[in-house]
Amino acid sequence: MYIKKVLISYKISPKKVHKIYKRDIKNILRNRATLAMIIGLILIPALYAWINIKAGWDPYLNTKGISVAIVNLDKGSELRNIKVNIGDNVVKSLKTNQSIGWTFVSKADAENGIKYGKYYASLTVPKDFSKDLLSVVTSDTPTKSKLIYTVNEKRNAIAPKLTGKGATALQAEITKTFIETSSGTVFSFLNQIGVEVEDNKPQLKRLADMLISLDDKMPKIKKSMDNVYDESVVLQKYLLNVQKDIPTVNKGIANALTITKTSNGYITKSKDSLKSLSPIIQEDLSIIKDITDTAGSSLTKVQDIIPSNTAVIKDGLVTTRDKYSDGLQTIDNVISLNKSLDNFLDNTGLDTLIDNLLKVRDDMANQQNDVNSMINTVDRGDQVLTSDLNDAVQAANKTSNSTANIMDDFKTTIDPKVDNVMKSTNKLSSNSVNTLQNIQNNMPLISSSLSKSTSQLDQGIKSLNTARNNFPKAAQYLHSNTEKLKGLTNDKKLNEVIKMLKKDGAKESDFLASPIALTQNRIYAIPNYGSAMSPFYTTLALWVGALLMHSLLSVEVKNFKDGIPVSTREKYLGRYFTFLTIAIMQALVTIVGNLLLLKTYAVSPIILTLFGVYVSIVFLTIIYSFVCVLGNIGKALIVVVMVLQISASGGTFPVELLGDFFQFIHPMLPFTYAIGGMREAVAGIIPELLINHVLTLGKYLVVSFFLGFILQERMNKVTSKFIEEFDKSGLAE
Repeated sequence: MYIKKVLISYKISPKKVHKIYKRDIKNILRNRATLAMIIGLILIPALYAWINIKAGWDPYLNTKGISVAIVNLDKGSELRNIKVNIGDNVVKSLKTNQSIGWTFVSKADAENGIKYGKYYASLTVPKDFSKDLLSVVTSDTPTKSKLIYTVNEKRNAIAPKLTGKGATALQAEITKTFIETSSGTVFSFLNQIGVEVEDNKPQLKRLADMLISLDDKMPKIKKSMDNVYDESVVLQKYLLNVQKDIPTVNKGIANALTITKTSNGYITKSKDSLKSLSPIIQEDLSIIKDITDTAGSSLTKVQDIIPSNTAVIKDGLVTTRDKYSDGLQTIDNVISLNKSLDNFLDNTGLDTLIDNLLKVRDDMANQQNDVNSMINTVDRGDQVLTSDLNDAVQAANKTSNSTANIMDDFKTTIDPKVDNVMKSTNKLSSNSVNTLQNIQNNMPLISSSLSKSTSQLDQGIKSLNTARNNFPKAAQYLHSNTEKLKGLTNDKKLNEVIKMLKKDGAKESDFLASPIALTQNRIYAIPNYGSAMSPFYTTLALWVGALLMHSLLSVEVKNFKDGIPVSTREKYLGRYFTFLTIAIMQALVTIVGNLLLLKTYAVSPIILTLFGVYVSIVFLTIIYSFVCVLGNIGKALIVVVMVLQISASGGTFPVELLGDFFQFIHPMLPFTYAIGGMREAVAGIIPELLINHVLTLGKYLVVSFFLGFILQERMNKVTSKFIEEFDKSGLAE
């Protein structure tokens, strides 16, 4: 009833609205070309979403294709007569690790492969690696071991981030292996002695001495662990600083790409415009030459009739003077056009052309003055001198020859230079656009890699810190036992040592290497990256689909052939329902395709589909109202809004990582609530959050619809004169 009252108050006939909608649908179904275009409009948003979601389904599944050369030069070492080769242990561990494509090669193969791009990076375990690591318990002055990481940053921008992540993880693995190996070796050594203790009691004294010596070296071991921890913290700070700079870099790349694309379009249009100007300039030069030739012919005719007919002589001189006037005007036009081109282009010879035209203009102006003098002579009743006429004819011929030379120089020299400059500029701009586009496409993967590297490093630091915190207890335990050994008799020492040797060496070393087991809880878990990004790409696809619809289809509604009058608001509603039908189909095809073709994850596929249709209706209404009220200006504004929404909606980066401006506009954007609502349906629904997204989008729907409904007719009256003037330019679509 309320809607009916509104329609009546605005004098709107529902029958006419339905008639417009019915006519649109019939026209679509009857015309194959139109039907094909509508089908394309329905499929394009879906293809846009499907391709992007599938491309980023899980970028880390294929990291095993990133080739990293592993060179093991470790010669091993000994700890209390037990052979230890940590390099071999690392290689064994990596052979079962599929996170990156570890390739085990020689040093020469690795160096050559890195240089020529066969491998993205290499990790070399030096020959003294085990020796240096164990020096903490074998030497009074321990030597810090080195792991050599070499990376080829030229081959790809993202691969170094992934290989760096692998190097960091490998560093943590080696630290764990070191603790496990060194402690395990000690316990293994003790167990060997324990088996033979009854048959080799003299060795007990040696064991006691070794434990006392180990107790004395515990401070050095603690210092070594502290050094490893401090360096890990420094690396963590470095990664965090790099991660903070990613949004700024991404923003700069996006701005540079926008500017470069705009410049590229401008250069292309300018190139086409210059191609069309070249024939015009040549034609004007030809006209100038024809004028000088005609002037010379007229003067020659006057020369032939002197002094027989004064009236005929004057007519010939007047004709010559008028021709010179036309010539001067044409030269001014050509000079003005070439000055404009010369300001736009450099090193094309246009300045020489302008100088030569100015000389011709000066000559022609002087000749016109001479002709005026001869006309005045005739008007006074005097006879024109034959010598003056001869000079005038020669001057006209000279000007004609100069103009011919200018024409030849423009055609053979200047015009090719202009064309070459524009081709070079256009090629350079296109290459810049492609380069910036590739960098921008790779930025999300770089950011994700840094985030994962930072997370893994955080876990490693926490584990190492826990080991450091537990180390004093282990040291105190060893110290207390060795102190007991110092003060006991041989029999009592034997009993104490046997008690210590009964401990399980594997369990003790495993505890020291990994004292904490991390238990991870995932709420609202999403099985893959593609499903997690589907709300953003689906939202963007629906906006792009609505925008394309308004680019290919017109909001203008033609009157009926039967002459029935239709108001602006009736046209607004009739065409709105046509566009709305297409928008709903776009949403259904896109979201159902996500679920059935790509198998994207969703907690509630039905709510996701319904909400997606609702979002498509909201977007269609916003764009439709903008275009109806503001025309092409509205389309431009919609593109600007889309760019802002891509950056500030939080669809890729968390909004907290964005600048102050983007955080400020974040709650004002439709994308914010469209993506938020779809995330609820994908990962897990909190009813109050979903309702809030629905209601907020409803505000955009209602406000934009009624603004378009009310303002279209008024704005069309205001902008009609502007549109009419713009149409006269010949640039309007």
